[in-house]
Amino acid sequence: MKVRYDDRNMRRGLKRAMGIGVAGILAGALTLAPMAAAGNVRKTGRITNDRTINRAEVENLQRWVSSGHADWCKDARLVAAEELWRLAPEYSGDGFELNASSAEPIANGGYRVTFEWAPMDGRALYRVTVERFDWLLPFAKNQESIVWVPTSTEIRIHE
Repeated sequence: MKVRYDDRNMRRGLKRAMGIGVAGILAGALTLAPMAAAGNVRKTGRITNDRTINRAEVENLQRWVSSGHADWCKDARLVAAEELWRLAPEYSGDGFELNASSAEPIANGGYRVTFEWAPMDGRALYRVTVERFDWLLPFAKNQESIVWVPTSTEIRIHE
């Protein structure tokens, strides 16, 4: 009989210890949860670069393309991909990975398109804006032959 009595007391003692242990774990988890959530806050940094357009250089580029060289300069997506390839080492250089986020006519009669790309890890977002200027029309002979020129880049870093 004495053995049973000790067995019951051991079971009660183990249940109490387990209950106190579980309560302690829950209290610790609830105490540490706000600190863990605060550690997951991502800081965002932004790097922008607006290019000044050298009209003479762009006109020379247009003449070069109009004479049959570098036809890819007539495709906004490929021009943005080339610029992005220069900015992001992990970018594959394929224009199909880019998403067009905005396309709009601008005040001087040209056209502006912004493309976005984010690497798989999601730590950054790259934006490249390319423009087509109407003042190149005399060199290009038609609207579709005007070259696209990268005018601004933006990198948003999420840490």
